[in-house]
Amino acid sequence: MISAGQLHWNATRLIASASRDALGMRTDSWTNGTTFPVSMRQVTAAETQYADGVAVRRNCEVRARWPALVPAGVTEVDRLLVDGRTLRITSIIDLDEAHRVGVIQCEQVS
Repeated sequence: MISAGQLHWNATRLIASASRDALGMRTDSWTNGTTFPVSMRQVTAAETQYADGVAVRRNCEVRARWPALVPAGVTEVDRLLVDGRTLRITSIIDLDEAHRVGVIQCEQVS
């Protein structure tokens, strides 16, 4: 279980648009969704080639109580907004499959 003292931030679910463009690709727009308390820590950071230049890629681990995470409806298609950072979700794990702690692996590119 996560103690309440570790839940320093509020995460906002950014819901991916369901509309498609002329090529059938999902449009790049996001809608604010549910907010829930989380703890966050940066796992790694590395400077890498990205698109047409160099960027810093940070991997973060966001933890939330499972009973708060499930009603929020967070999926790997969504993004999270935590402490002013927009994070791309790479995986969502039910820690020990105990339905108590949800671990969300995220990546931030800046």
